[in-house]
Amino acid sequence: MAAILSRRLPGGDAGLVAFGSGVTAPDLDRGMWDSHREGLLGAPDAWRSDPGLCLLAPRNAEDARHVPVLADATGLGPVERIVVTIDYSPFPLALVFHPGRALPLLGFGVKYEIAGPIRASALTGAEWIMGGAFIDAMGGGCSAPAATHARPDWQEGFGEMRARLWPDTGRLRVGIRHPMDTGLADGVPAHHLTDLTLTDARGDEIARLEIHEPLEENPVLTFLLPPALAQGPVRIAARDTSGFRFSGEVAA
Repeated sequence: MAAILSRRLPGGDAGLVAFGSGVTAPDLDRGMWDSHREGLLGAPDAWRSDPGLCLLAPRNAEDARHVPVLADATGLGPVERIVVTIDYSPFPLALVFHPGRALPLLGFGVKYEIAGPIRASALTGAEWIMGGAFIDAMGGGCSAPAATHARPDWQEGFGEMRARLWPDTGRLRVGIRHPMDTGLADGVPAHHLTDLTLTDARGDEIARLEIHEPLEENPVLTFLLPPALAQGPVRIAARDTSGFRFSGEVAA
C-alpha cells in the first residue's frame, strides 16, 4: 500500500497538491492554516508535507452545495486520524476520520461557502502530515437551504441508507438521505449527521467518522477496506443532531 491509490483514478495525477513547512505554495500555506492548526489540531509543532498524502478535488466548484473530495493517505502507512478543514468557511471543521482497521482513504462531498483552501491533516504517531488543494467557488453552499425541502414528501425517504461493497477492490460506498441543514438558511434549524461507524459481523469497530455541518446534503461516503474485511458483511450505524439513529448492513 505504499503507492497512493487515488493516482489510479481518472485525473488522479492532476490537481494533487501537498504542502507544508518549507514548501512554496501560495494561497495554500497561508490563509487560515495557522489558526486551524492551533484551534482544531491542538497546535502541533511538528507538521510537514509528504507525497504520501494527497487531496483530489476540483479546481472549480460547479455546485457549491456539492464539491467532491478524495483524501488519500494510503502512502503514509499507519494513520491515527485524518482531519479535514476548510478555510473561510463558517464551519471550518468538516470531518474527522478515524480509519481504524480500514485504509486511510475517504471520499466525500462538502459544501463551499467561499473560495479557498481545503486541507487534510493526517496524524501518524506524533507527527502531522498535511496536504490540500485550492477550490474556486462562487460560494453560498453552507447558507443555501437544502434542495430536499423543496419536495413536500421529503420526509418519506428521510434516513434511507444505501450501500455497496466490492470485495475484489475493498471499496465500500455508503449513502444516507439527510438534508444536512447547517442552520444558516432562513427558517431552517440546524439538523445534520454527527457520526457514522462501520463494524464487522462480530460488532467490532472497523472505522469511525465524526461529521460536521459542511458535509454535503444526502452524503455519499467512500471507504477502502483490506481484503479480510472486504468480504463482509459490514454494519453501518449513524446518528444526527436530533437524536435519530440510522443503521444497515451490506454484504459483498
